[in-house]
Amino acid sequence: MTVRTVVGRGVRLGALIGVWPAGIVGTLCLVAAFVFLAGGHGTSARMLTVASAYAVLAAMTVGITLGAATGLALALAPRRLLARPPLRGLLAALTAGLPVAALFVAALTGDGYTLASYPPSIHFLTWSATLTIALVAAARSGDIAGCGADL
Repeated sequence: MTVRTVVGRGVRLGALIGVWPAGIVGTLCLVAAFVFLAGGHGTSARMLTVASAYAVLAAMTVGITLGAATGLALALAPRRLLARPPLRGLLAALTAGLPVAALFVAALTGDGYTLASYPPSIHFLTWSATLTIALVAAARSGDIAGCGADL
């Protein structure tokens, strides 16, 4: 199995990871833009439409980058590690989950805020999203590495 094939499978996983938040955020922004447009606030509607495009592009970029990184990590991993599903899943989960966790911490602690400045609901949402991404990568690690599905 070549590195290119494994990274390509990882990119497909990344597109799957990125399309969900892109669709949700993009749809919410476009609905809000329509509401502002119907209310006679054309400038706000245009700003929300641009924000929707940026959100979709950012979510897809992050997802594809995470997928490519996961595929590359699995392609470069030793075969004896890939032969063990728990270790392979752990490698994929750490490769996909740690950058997202670091991104959330960096976003929340910018501008002089601390993590304690936010309500628990923000922490629940960010960490559940990180855990979901890591678990999806771990569950699909066998398919990405070409080792077959884990049952």
